[in-house]
Amino acid sequence: MTCIYCGQTDPAWFRGVEHVIPQAFGRYSSETPTLDCVCDDCNSFFGRDLDQLLARETPEGLGRYSHGQLSSERRCQRRVALSLADPTEAGAFAGMKVDVDGTTGQLMAPAAQFLVHNFSSAEDEAYFLHQIASLTLSEADYGRPGAGDQPGTWQCKVFASSEQEHTEMIAALNAAGIAFQAGPAFQAPWNVEGEVPTSFLVEIEAEVDKPHKRALSKILMNFVAAHLGCDEARSARWDFLRRYVRWGEGEIRARLSHRPFWTGQETEDLRFNDDSINVRIENLGGDIVGAIQFYNQQTYEFILAEGSALGVGQEVGRRYTAGKMPIAGEKRPV
Repeated sequence: MTCIYCGQTDPAWFRGVEHVIPQAFGRYSSETPTLDCVCDDCNSFFGRDLDQLLARETPEGLGRYSHGQLSSERRCQRRVALSLADPTEAGAFAGMKVDVDGTTGQLMAPAAQFLVHNFSSAEDEAYFLHQIASLTLSEADYGRPGAGDQPGTWQCKVFASSEQEHTEMIAALNAAGIAFQAGPAFQAPWNVEGEVPTSFLVEIEAEVDKPHKRALSKILMNFVAAHLGCDEARSARWDFLRRYVRWGEGEIRARLSHRPFWTGQETEDLRFNDDSINVRIENLGGDIVGAIQFYNQQTYEFILAEGSALGVGQEVGRRYTAGKMPIAGEKRPV
């Protein structure tokens, strides 16, 4: 054996298997794709540094919760920012920053926060308790904060999950020189008996940075090995991709695509359903391109091998739906 990522050849380092699609996104009946040509050291690194990031700290990872793929760990998100987006649903709580409990897929009790309106951007900005002491906001963007008995021109509000947190937040604001005085309280929409909505529209802000792209590229490299063979994946034309995934060398060329996902599809009517993860590799513009799409949302396209081309029969794609056999795709009913 030779690892397709690091070249390890010691048989003692190949006791486990590498999943083409991270396990956090589900299993695919009796044909869950795995590889035996990734050593345990690389497998461990991917699970710790790339797979967990993709499954917990990206829009794709958050999307798995609504498809029943829950986490074993309850924790706040660190690399994505979520906020209640629809004033009709959330009322005065629109704009509040929230987190998702990965073990249930439901919103967690929100941390105490201070929201202030930025007149320049026309958006509300949230600041948490530990940020208040160093809070400095320009009058040109936010208006004038209240001081003493003089009211300010800020448009602001405080959210808290308990009376104690609410009191601590107001005390922190006052200590920072902001004479915030609580106005009439408003009731959280999820606490109104008989009027609890089944869901809230949540806006997700995230950066598609290098660790995120490496996690997606790893799926594509695994996909190459699974469908074209480990010997092909060890060939020189995949050297850039393997070094980028394993060691973070260089920068991959990537873009968002609005093309219908499946090779040869020409209309939106031929897109996949929203319950699948879709992967393909193809020749495009003189390069080998890999594409990946989660739950019929954005499609990422990566230049996997520049100036190279797949042979006849090597362009391939699969649709992965949790609990079902992988298939080559289907036409969505018009």
